[in-house]
Amino acid sequence: MSQINNTPQIHFKQNVQQDKYKYVPKDYMRVAEGMEAQFTNHLLAQMRKTVDSANPVGNAEKIYRSMLDDERSKLMANSTSGIGVKDMVLDQIYPQYKQLNSRQAVQMYNKNLNTNSQKGENNE
Repeated sequence: MSQINNTPQIHFKQNVQQDKYKYVPKDYMRVAEGMEAQFTNHLLAQMRKTVDSANPVGNAEKIYRSMLDDERSKLMANSTSGIGVKDMVLDQIYPQYKQLNSRQAVQMYNKNLNTNSQKGENNE
């Protein structure tokens, strides 16, 4: 009997997901991940409010839990399989991110930088 090994399929799927954000400029990724982290942090805080604690919770424990939720939300936002807010934000602010190769992505990013800097100079 031969053993079935699913490991290559899992690695292939993870590589495909990581390649999805390969050509997205860092500035756009930082914005999208920040939005997902904020939403996830709010979601975790609201979920925590629904659970009644048997013991009274002091200020130190509230601070610790909020810091823990903040770190968890950052980890979730930086993962490739978050809750989807990052993808929605990228679709809005950089809709070409799924179709571009590296050269096209750099050209599009530089074009956006030039037009935004010219708008700022005209408004001064």
